This record gives sequence, C-alpha cells and structure tokens, in this order.
Amino acid sequence: MKPQVLIVENTRTMRETLRLLLADDFDCDVAPSGELGFEMMLERPPDLLLSDVNMDGIDGYELCRRVRSEPRLQHLRIAFLSGYPPRMQEPALSQPDIYLQKPVKPPELIAQLHALLGRGPLVEPPRPQLARQG
Repeated sequence: MKPQVLIVENTRTMRETLRLLLADDFDCDVAPSGELGFEMMLERPPDLLLSDVNMDGIDGYELCRRVRSEPRLQHLRIAFLSGYPPRMQEPALSQPDIYLQKPVKPPELIAQLHALLGRGPLVEPPRPQLARQG
C-alpha cells in the first residue's frame, strides 16, 4: 500500500505537477489552500503533508502549527517545498520536518519524502556552493 500524501499548493500547475510526479510512489490528494488542506487532514489524515510556504490565508508555517497542535494529526510528517529560504525565526511548532527549496530534482524530492516516512535512507539535501572570489 502506498503512503498517503496531501499536497497543499496554491498554484494549480504546481499542484498537478507534484501530484503526477509523486503518483507512482504515493497516493496523493491535493488542496489549493491551507484552510482546505487542514479540513481534509481532519477528515482523512495522510501520512505526510507536502506544503508550499507562501499562500494566501493560512500559509505553510501556520498550517504546520495547526497540524502539530491537533492531537489527531501530531503523527504526520511535514515537508515544505518553496522557492523562498526558510524563516528560521518561526517557532519550533511551526517548523517542518524537512524544508526543500526549489528547484528540487524529482528523484531527490521522492527520495526525501521516502526518507521522511522511514522508507529509505535520509538524503542530505545539496547545499548551494558559493562562488570563489579572486
């Protein structure tokens, strides 16, 4: 049985791209907003939440805080996928288990999600290399 993943992403194209990309490895549901995503998780908790960060209404950090504060959802693993760097000043309750910054290669994304669910080795995300001066 495939792990259940809820993809919360406000951009339709990205939401569908992620759903199609992950479909071979995961049973995916999608939500266009943090509000709807949270309602869906309460009705049918997934194994993993894959969320964008910058969304209108409930953003990824607030969604993460709500999930971690809800006893029925505290078991969920949470991954953020964003084009923006992480906001380290956010409280621990609002921080995901893993933060992936776009662009992420599809095999790396899939490996990271499997690792997060304990189904594969934890993969160290590549770090950007600084250009040498001089």
